[in-house]
Amino acid sequence: MKLNLVKAFTLLIVVGITFSACSQKGVSSKDLKTIVDSASYCFGANMGMQMKAEGIELNTEVLAKALEATFNGDTNLIIKPEQMQEVMMKFQTKMQEQQKAKAAEKGKVNREKGEKFLNENKAKEGVKTTASGLQYKFLKEGNNVKPTEQDRVRIQYRLTLTDGKVVESTFERNQDPVIMGLYGIIPGMKEGLQLMGEGSKMLLWVPADLGYGDMDSPELPAGSTLCFEVELVEVVKDSVKNTKK
Repeated sequence: MKLNLVKAFTLLIVVGITFSACSQKGVSSKDLKTIVDSASYCFGANMGMQMKAEGIELNTEVLAKALEATFNGDTNLIIKPEQMQEVMMKFQTKMQEQQKAKAAEKGKVNREKGEKFLNENKAKEGVKTTASGLQYKFLKEGNNVKPTEQDRVRIQYRLTLTDGKVVESTFERNQDPVIMGLYGIIPGMKEGLQLMGEGSKMLLWVPADLGYGDMDSPELPAGSTLCFEVELVEVVKDSVKNTKK
C-alpha cells in the first residue's frame, strides 16, 4: 500500500463501504435517479472491483454500518481516530502475510518447473553451471575488461520465461543500450555480468532464488526461472572513479 495508512483507511471507508452498502440493498437501475446516484454507484463499483482484485478481506456488514453511522454524523466511534493507524498497520501486515503465503504456494509449482528445465538445460552443449546454480553460455567472447560489483554497465538484453514468453527486451524495441549498476540488480544477473568482458554476448539462466524469488506479478509469476540474452556493450567508469586512479 503506497498510500498513507490513514488516507487508505479513509478511502476504504468512504468509497469501499458505499459499494458494500449498495450491494446489500440490491441497487437497480431504478435507484439511479440523479447524477449523484449514478456517480455514487460508479465510485462504489469501481472500488469494490479493485478491492476484490487485490484480495482485500473485509467484513462488508461492519463496513456498511460504519459508513452509514459516520456519514450521518455519528462521532461516537468505537475505534478512535488516534487508534486507526495502528489498526490499519496490523491489517496491512496481515494482508502482506497472506499475499506472501499465496505467492509462495504459486511459486512452488513454478520452481518445480524451473528445476526440471535447468536440469535438462545444463546437459546442453556449451552450457556451464556456477556454484550458485547460475547457468550460462557464451554466444560471443569479448575483451578482458570485466565489470566489478561497484561498476555500472551499458547493456542490451532480452528477458524471457522458460516457455519462451518475452517479458522485456531492448533488442525488440531497437533502443539504445541501457545503463545499470551491478550493485542494484538481481544476484543472477550480477554474477553473470562479471563473467563477461566488453563486447561479449551471453545466455543466462537464472534460478528463482537468484532472481525475483516468490515476488509475483502478471509479467513475472512467483518462482519463475529467468532466461536472459545479454550483450555487454561497455563497462562504464564514473568520472569520479577515474580521477582517483
